Order: sequence, then structure tokens, then C-alpha cells
Amino acid sequence: MANHTIRWGIIGAGIIAHKMAEAIALEPDNTLIAIASKSPERAQTFANQHQIDSETYARLVSRDDIDVVYIATTHNFHADNALLALAHGKHVVIEKPFTVNAPQAQVLIDCAQRHGVFLMEAIWTRFLPSMVKLRDTIKSGRIGAVKIANINFGGIAPDHYLPRLIDPALAGGVTLDMGIYPISMLCYWLGELPRITHSHCHFSKTGVDEIASYQLVFPSGCIATVNTSFNLLLGQDVSLFGSAGRIDYPDFQSADSFTLRELNGREWAEAESLSATNADNGFIFQVREAARCIRAGELESPIIPLAETLGIMQVLDKIREQLPLKYSFE
Repeated sequence: MANHTIRWGIIGAGIIAHKMAEAIALEPDNTLIAIASKSPERAQTFANQHQIDSETYARLVSRDDIDVVYIATTHNFHADNALLALAHGKHVVIEKPFTVNAPQAQVLIDCAQRHGVFLMEAIWTRFLPSMVKLRDTIKSGRIGAVKIANINFGGIAPDHYLPRLIDPALAGGVTLDMGIYPISMLCYWLGELPRITHSHCHFSKTGVDEIASYQLVFPSGCIATVNTSFNLLLGQDVSLFGSAGRIDYPDFQSADSFTLRELNGREWAEAESLSATNADNGFIFQVREAARCIRAGELESPIIPLAETLGIMQVLDKIREQLPLKYSFE
């Protein structure tokens, strides 16, 4: 399969699916074949826009001309939709969060391993060149051991996103939708999973978490505080304080550069800007990684291994247990 064009299908025809479709079209030797949605009308509109086929779920996963299926439905449907594709021998890429909880994640991992197919969580920031640059800078030791990490990640959700975010039947809430980003990035940068010490939130009128704060302690000793919300204009910024320096990364989902200041006695040295070129559509990097793995016969990505995906789901489960937030269908 080394020179084979990777042929994609998408289940779910929402906003995120359009962005993934555009990324597939931008990445050489990848092509989108078909879309499936619970709404035939929505699927057909999507198909017309991207000049692809419109299918039912069952027909899409049964097609011989589709190698990999991207799951772009709401969180509550991820496990069922992915299991359908895996059972038909398809490689699967699942939009974050991988599932609603860790037991569901374990079921998918076991199923993928039984069928010998590739499985990956699509948390697009993990694959950005700037994020790789930041991780490599930490690993180089330039700021020493990371002792404190502070991340704010939040804004006021647009009206078209809000119904999904506040609906507990769709596994709504900020932890699964937005909190996963800074938690996953910390795990990537530090190369380890945390334990939870404290988690708190404000609940919306519908009973999901709309503003949340977590404190995490990593095995290396780093203490991290994460604040996230879909109903408070927190902005997005990262500050990492190490024994020999610090890194500041404002607008970390959209900016290509961050600053590093080394410690000079009791003061910070002059800031140095470090950068890596991302892309207007950052999803192309996760498309590229999935295609690389599939061509190479790899069943998981080293950028986000399945054991880490499972571990992060366990962290999210613990956070929701502390809030507390449990969905009626769990």
C-alpha cells in the first residue's frame, strides 16, 4: 500500500466534517469518497458541496473503495459508529474525544486489535508542527524540568455550536469538548499522564459543565492548572515554568510561534521566538499522519498511541467523577 492513494469516508456531516473534508482534499494522495449522515438530506448537501457520494452508514462501511473512516458525529455516537466501521475491517480515525468514557475506549481498542486495523484519535493540535517544536524544546532541556504549567482555554461559543455543547444527551459539556485539548497537549509535551488532585466547575442550566478548572500533578513533579469554558472569554494561552527557563505560547491553537526565556540569575533573559509553520487548515497534519501509518502497516500512531488515548479518557472520567458529571446513558 506504499504508493496507494488513501481513500476516506466520513460518518457525520457537521461543521467539523467539512473541515476534515477540505483537509483531505488538500493533502496529496488522499481522496474523499463518500459521506454518511443520519439525515439523507444533510448527507446529500454535503456530497454535492464536496463532489462525493452520499451513503447510509451501512453502505459506506461496506464499500471496497474506502480504506479509512473518519467519525465526525457527536460524542455520544462515537463508540457505536466506530465499532460499525471496525467490524467491517475499516481503519478508523475518531474526532476527539475518542469516546465518552474509558470503558468505551477500551472496547474500540480491543476491536481494532482483533481486526488488525489502524485506529487513532483525531485531536488535531497534537499533529501541528508548532506543537512538535514545543515538545522538542522541552525535551532539549532548555527550560530545565517543567515545574508549573498554566493553561487558559475558553471563549463564548457561537450560537450554532451551543445546542450541542449544552445537551447532556449528546455528552455535552466543556470537559469533553474543550478541556481535552489542554490536557492532551500537556501529556504530549511532558510525555506522561497526570493524576487529578482537584476538579471544579460551574454547571449550565441543562446540567453540563460550562466553566471548569482542573489541577493535575504529573509523575515528573509538574503541577498544572487548566481553566476552560465555552461560556467565558478566557482566551487561549500556555505558560510553562521550568527550573532553567519558561515558555509562553499565546493563541496556541492558531499561532505558529512561542517565546522562550532562559533564567539569568534571578531574572528572565531576553525572549527568543521559536516557530514552525503550521497551515491554514491544521487538520491536514492528522490526515497526513493517518495516511502514513496506514501505508506503513502501523496500527496506531506514535504521536498519540492508543494507550495514551485510553489513559487520557481515564483522566477525563476522573475529572467528571469529581465535578460530578455523569450522563444518563452511561
